[in-house]
Amino acid sequence: MKGTHSDFGSLTSGEKVMAYTLTNTAGTSITILSYGATWQSYRAFGQERLIQFNDLAHYLNNPFHLGNTIGRVGGRLSQTDYELTVNQPFHLTANEGNHVLHSGVNGFDQVNWSAKLIETSSAASVVFTHTFSDEFPGELEAEVKYTLDEDDDVSIKFTGESTATTLFNPMTHVYFNLDGAGTNVLTHQLKMASDLHVVVDDQKIPTGELQKNIGTPFDFSTFKAIGTDIDHLKSAQYDDAFVVAPTLDADQLQLRNAAGTLELAVHSDRNGLVLFTVNPDALYHTPEWEKTAPVTALAIEAQTLPDAISQPDFGDIVLPAKVRKTYTVKYKIKEVNKHDKI
Repeated sequence: MKGTHSDFGSLTSGEKVMAYTLTNTAGTSITILSYGATWQSYRAFGQERLIQFNDLAHYLNNPFHLGNTIGRVGGRLSQTDYELTVNQPFHLTANEGNHVLHSGVNGFDQVNWSAKLIETSSAASVVFTHTFSDEFPGELEAEVKYTLDEDDDVSIKFTGESTATTLFNPMTHVYFNLDGAGTNVLTHQLKMASDLHVVVDDQKIPTGELQKNIGTPFDFSTFKAIGTDIDHLKSAQYDDAFVVAPTLDADQLQLRNAAGTLELAVHSDRNGLVLFTVNPDALYHTPEWEKTAPVTALAIEAQTLPDAISQPDFGDIVLPAKVRKTYTVKYKIKEVNKHDKI
């Protein structure tokens, strides 16, 4: 196992953005950028499996948050004013209508993190650290640790400790296409260990209601092409949170390429998986191009269910002062044997 680093460009301040690459003995590798602690590459079985940009300028103009680490809070917050501690209210700047998306101006994705490589005989890691002092309460010491092992598995650990009680619901906004850039991700087969999804209003804010998946376009209880029922959805797009049981020992989600020869499984200690289908390249093309181009990317976001601070049944994202909290998500990729196929 080895870790290397290289120059990925410079910010307008002159500060360098570094790319950190972890490689195992089979040749599988992942690359993470210091800017936004951004997962930029996952090369496995001879091919790139992420949707990526290859230059810093695109990551600096990245409304789809391609590959970014998101925090302090991922997803949408319905309000901008909160009070976690008596007589200590705080205000967040709205960045999507009257709401806050992915922490807005306070985002983990908007800073250049410090990093350290760690190598052992069985795994290689890169640990990103940054101290955040922003609109959220408290000074937050944040750490994001990416690890690649000899089984080609990737784990990400998000750790935070704050000087004051705050909110903490970090995640990674990574986009997958197991068949490679430019191909249609809607032909991928998807299976999820989920019976419920989050109902949202017309601004994509959770109403607090959970609906059953069975018999709806949200039913992925058995393998099904992502695009099978997508035209029955508003905007013909998934941008939805699914309820899952937190587990690091079983598959919450399985994604297979169109041929069914490669599988990605997701494990996490979170109770939600947000799926988002989009073509991030649309930003750099005309609307006419977008109408005929394939949907190339599936974001898989493991997090506590969105807007949990306003929905008491969705989970607890309050981080008490001076308490250290870590969340973990694992991505396990493998070739599918004939007897494992659908």
